[in-house]
Amino acid sequence: MQAIYLLPFYIKWHYTEAFRDLWRNWKSFLVFILHLFSIKLLMKTWISPFGRLDEGYKKTFNLEDFLETLVVNTMMRLVGFILRTFVIISGIIVFAFAFAFGISALILWALAPLVVVSLFIQGLSLLFA
Repeated sequence: MQAIYLLPFYIKWHYTEAFRDLWRNWKSFLVFILHLFSIKLLMKTWISPFGRLDEGYKKTFNLEDFLETLVVNTMMRLVGFILRTFVIISGIIVFAFAFAFGISALILWALAPLVVVSLFIQGLSLLFA
């Protein structure tokens, strides 16, 4: 009988403090994913050379040296673009899964006490049937 007195306190905690903590943890996890994949920074430096590997152009003009430097710099930018694109897409996919999981967790958390009560009532009805 003592447990019945705790029920209002549990319901208050479940739908206020615990729900708020779940919401805060979910938002924190989403921010963590954005920082982990550095999506904002990768978008700013999308066309930058990979690993800052670029060659400087020589002071004197030589067509062969110029084209060699141009090809190397273009290749490094292309490699950087492809790798950053892959990481950005991966980050967006992980973010989408975490977002969907968070919404599911919030809905399940809100419905959990109702499920417990309905299972208890079904159990009693089977017991006395």
